[in-house]
Amino acid sequence: MTARPLLTLFLAAALAASACGGGPDPTPSRQVARAASPAARDDAEVERLADGLLARARAHEGPVSALLGQLASEVGGRLAGFEHRLKTRPSLLRKMHQILHDNPGLAPADVLINDALRYTIEVDDQPPGRHAEAIRTAFARLESAGHRVLRVKNYWPRGDNYSGVNSVLVAPDGLEWELQFHTADSFRIKMRDYSLYEELREVATPPARKRQLYFELAAPWEDVPVPQHMLDPKALHRTEEIILRPPP
Repeated sequence: MTARPLLTLFLAAALAASACGGGPDPTPSRQVARAASPAARDDAEVERLADGLLARARAHEGPVSALLGQLASEVGGRLAGFEHRLKTRPSLLRKMHQILHDNPGLAPADVLINDALRYTIEVDDQPPGRHAEAIRTAFARLESAGHRVLRVKNYWPRGDNYSGVNSVLVAPDGLEWELQFHTADSFRIKMRDYSLYEELREVATPPARKRQLYFELAAPWEDVPVPQHMLDPKALHRTEEIILRPPP
């Protein structure tokens, strides 16, 4: 057989293979789907989950804000940092990706975020004991309204880089949200040094710099008065843990 008939047969076979799916995929969308990496699929899933969580937080914001506003007034305090009550989408996405980075075996759907909706009640300890009593009152009122106190972390022991009470509550439909308690002094220092605290939490921050930041952040807290009864075990709630943060 001459070269030309061979070439003709080869071309015919190639065209037939292409028509049967053996050649390049003529549908660009299929090519894109085949090229999609697991990381890209995870990113899309994280965004979907974040948007769903933010929608739930927004749905709760009105009733919870009204309840806490009334509560803060009753205990002689105020809602501090109220403008930050809803976590921003970029901040939420960043936190979810950080958790996945720190836990490689975790699926996006298993990432737990409890501060998409978050509040701070600021109330001073005058007269002494008022701060602790305000916290107990707040928890009792919230529980009577159907919110479950999941955990209470008391960071008031001296000697570390943060003081305050951070609690997580669960709304009747299961949404977890955060409520912090501060005095005017502790809230001021927390907000003033926030950028340093964020640098300390970054994975990319070198260990030596993390240690330096820890002690730089810890120094101002030595001058903040510890409210009365704040270091008494279970003085705030049965789920309370008193925590001292060690240096990195």
